[in-house]
Amino acid sequence: MRAWRIAKRAFALDRQGTGAHLSGGRWNSPGVAAVYAGLTPEIAAMEKLVHTGEILPQDLVLVMLDLPDDEPYQHYALKDLPVGWDALPSSTRAMAMGDQFLLTATHLGLIVPSAVMPESSNIILNPNHPRFASVTMEILRPFEFDSRLRI
Repeated sequence: MRAWRIAKRAFALDRQGTGAHLSGGRWNSPGVAAVYAGLTPEIAAMEKLVHTGEILPQDLVLVMLDLPDDEPYQHYALKDLPVGWDALPSSTRAMAMGDQFLLTATHLGLIVPSAVMPESSNIILNPNHPRFASVTMEILRPFEFDSRLRI
């Protein structure tokens, strides 16, 4: 299975989930490590775009992640999620669900709908799972948002 990230070059190959550990995210509380990725490059771009300010970041790269195909991944479908899971700021219930997933470390990844586009999916990878070592990350190319995009 493939997943995708768009990140600043300096952090593109972070295997520790440092950013999520420091700041938290929709599916993790601060202090709980996670590596977020989209299941398509398009949703990875959309997620990056909504998490930036008015100035588009520079020095971005497109990262391809190769994940083990034989690994069972946990899935949350829209029907499995509590009302408000996609709230802004992030729902504490969604964080608690993600924290439970990450802290038990029974699966390498949790596939969830994107709050930006629920028809698309993201994967939350657990850097503390034993199989995380088999995940490969490769910077494919520099990434720039099309200048026609407006925030």
